[in-house]
Amino acid sequence: MQFFIEFQIITIIVLVILVGIILPHFLPDIKGRRGEKRTNDVLSYLPSDEYTILYNVMLQTERGISQIDYIVVSLYGIFVIEVKNYQGWITGTERSNQWTQTIYKKKSHFMNPIYQNYGHMKAVQKLLNNQSVPIYPIVVFAGNAELKINIQKSRVVKLNYLVPTIKELSTTQVMSEYQMNNIVSLILNSNIDSDEARQRHIDEINQKKDAVRAGICPRCGGELVRRNGKYGEFIGCSNFPRCRYTHRKSNRNNKRGMLIWEFFQNRKLLF
Repeated sequence: MQFFIEFQIITIIVLVILVGIILPHFLPDIKGRRGEKRTNDVLSYLPSDEYTILYNVMLQTERGISQIDYIVVSLYGIFVIEVKNYQGWITGTERSNQWTQTIYKKKSHFMNPIYQNYGHMKAVQKLLNNQSVPIYPIVVFAGNAELKINIQKSRVVKLNYLVPTIKELSTTQVMSEYQMNNIVSLILNSNIDSDEARQRHIDEINQKKDAVRAGICPRCGGELVRRNGKYGEFIGCSNFPRCRYTHRKSNRNNKRGMLIWEFFQNRKLLF
């Protein structure tokens, strides 16, 4: 009887440890899917005869693959949407390289999503061969976040304001339904939908992170060195100014390690 009780206790301890190890790896995906579902539900309110919603589009560019959360092609223009499923306080400015998420006094940093979505917008422009079609980048926070950001021109909204923002910009019809369908077909035909290609994209991101952890610049192969800047300590490439790769370390209390941000001087960051 005592052996059986001890066996149960050991089993429970092992399960708790396994959950603690495995859950952090799947938690971002779970949160991401929740944000995606909420965004899908909100966008479904747009009339289908005027708007076509494309989800998780991956376009090949000169710099690699640009992964775009949503492209909404409409009679009124094209909306390129970057979705962030974050909670807590979100602070940042239009021109800052990174924004900050604060949850119970614990801070973490992430790439300015305006810059990130700018790269996505440029990828769509390139695909359309600079056709005279207005493209509107929108950053959406789908989680329970409180936005404390200083924004002048860019469109950064909570999820419940996404459709009103799209409607506000849909004042003038700029293309026919035939033209809209042609653009949709062009994007779908250019979309990288093979599992192998998408996995390669994920592998490339992970390889960059591994290189940084090893002190190697993922862009040029140079040595990464510590530097001090206006916003504190950061790590940059020793081949500066020929290579302008930089990243910042995450909060020291973050047990999951280092978060990577890549800041391109021309703001054409592609993920």
